[in-house]
Amino acid sequence: MEMMVSQRQTQGLAMTAKMQAALRILQMTAVDLSAYLAEEALENPCLEVSVPQALRAVPSGVAGSGAGSDFDAVAALASDKPSLYDHVLRQIALAFPDPRLARVAETFAEALEPTGWLGSPPETVAAAAGVPISVAEAVLARLQQFEPAGLFARGLADCLRLQAEDRDMLTWELSVILDNLGMVAEGRIDALAELCDGTPQDVRNALRAIRGLDPKPGLAFAATEPPILPPDLRVIRKDGTWAVELNRSALPAIKVTEAPETGRDTAARTYATRARSRAQWLARAVERRHSTLLAAAVCLVRRQGDYLDRGPRHLHPLGTEDVAEELGLHASTVSRAVQHRMIETPRGTVPLRTFFSRAFTPGSGEDGPSQDALIALVGDIVAKENPARPLSDAAIAAEAKAAGFALARRTVAKYRDVLGIPSSYDRRQNARISA
Repeated sequence: MEMMVSQRQTQGLAMTAKMQAALRILQMTAVDLSAYLAEEALENPCLEVSVPQALRAVPSGVAGSGAGSDFDAVAALASDKPSLYDHVLRQIALAFPDPRLARVAETFAEALEPTGWLGSPPETVAAAAGVPISVAEAVLARLQQFEPAGLFARGLADCLRLQAEDRDMLTWELSVILDNLGMVAEGRIDALAELCDGTPQDVRNALRAIRGLDPKPGLAFAATEPPILPPDLRVIRKDGTWAVELNRSALPAIKVTEAPETGRDTAARTYATRARSRAQWLARAVERRHSTLLAAAVCLVRRQGDYLDRGPRHLHPLGTEDVAEELGLHASTVSRAVQHRMIETPRGTVPLRTFFSRAFTPGSGEDGPSQDALIALVGDIVAKENPARPLSDAAIAAEAKAAGFALARRTVAKYRDVLGIPSSYDRRQNARISA
């Protein structure tokens, strides 16, 4: 066997330490940015940082939302026991070393209800995180292994099933019972026993085991919600058009000062020169963060003006690639810039990602309807129905077709689940109970 040594020249892109730091600064929340700069200022005599009063009581690493005037500093203080949100964030940091998957996991965490159940379906979380549903499902499967068992469940049956699996007590019969909890509520024990190929006493024994599980594991944690933070941006009507501005009151102020006098000490002079250079670079990196965020927001607001004027039903298909192409940036840069950013609008304070929406028909571009617009249409149709005679999914599809949008019945059912709207049967039963 003959061995040969040769040289070859290739081109590649390597990220320097400064490039990596700039990307981290780009995706930092205002809270994290304030904490990061304050820490830098402690070691750099050429850097002065002023943290906004509204953010001083908030621990870094918390992604919240809301208007500045509604900020509650008390809600940001730690309680005697960790909140559910903090508990899962700590586990996410350990379980997801990949930053991309960690961001998806954090989006799931933001969708958690106080019970520990998911408040949004995986399809909605995938859209908010900008990843395929297959990736979101894989992340969710890992999240459902967190302690305590039952977190990130999609409902009561799913929560109980996760706990039964954790305790090695999930049999086929128990799985059938969990799939048919409605029969238990109706007292149809005999019919349920037939489905399980067992006796009514077997079903009762299984129900006793189920009662030993915790249907709402999230309630074991502190009831505090994530702190309400000021929005990163504001959009206002100015001279007949929508204008976007940064909320400077929620951003840390950074100032580069002159290096201290060092005399003839060469080492001290070298240190002071490097400190000032570092401070100047930080100032430029922070300003680039602000300008990138503002440019992305301006693009989104300009292209989704109909949403601000007329509501969610008028969202146009728009992805990060579209914004990146217009701004001359990479799609991942746009994604980092808008992640966890809130914008105050006349329609309330919403995540900046609300302005993104996938096309209902792939490849249709901006001319076709967006999925979010059609989801909102389904919600509007249900809101206008007669509560005593709720519309079936087929009837909703017919109403949508009359409005000019062809939706399959199964698509209506999926969108109804996204909105948390029960089936027509359940809506009719609820109407009777309320009557």
